[in-house]
Amino acid sequence: MAEDQNKKKTNNPKTYQLRKECIKRKAMELSTLCDIPVCTIITSPQGELQTWPENLDAVKQVLNLYTQNLKPEKKAKELSSSEEEKEKDEGEKDILTLVESKLDAVNKRICFLKDKNSAAGKDKKQRIE
Repeated sequence: MAEDQNKKKTNNPKTYQLRKECIKRKAMELSTLCDIPVCTIITSPQGELQTWPENLDAVKQVLNLYTQNLKPEKKAKELSSSEEEKEKDEGEKDILTLVESKLDAVNKRICFLKDKNSAAGKDKKQRIE
């Protein structure tokens, strides 16, 4: 029953009209109070596009600003991701170098212990004989 009431509210043309006007008013207030270019693009339930301001040139200006500012952000993201990859590669190289040095130290220790054990084994054999 609650879903039916929600559907009635969203499909109600009067509710749509009130909310649309509220959004336009808020956009106008934002533009005026902050002295910034603002536009809204609203699609009606019937699929009609409505804009604020109604002057399409003003809407195009805001959209152009948006697309111009979007491109550098995208490039910055691409650059930052390539820098992150470089840092990751360097970090992996550092880890690989560390692991190789540890492995080398372990191998040396194993050789030392083998030599020590073989020398101790020879001493035992000599004592037994």
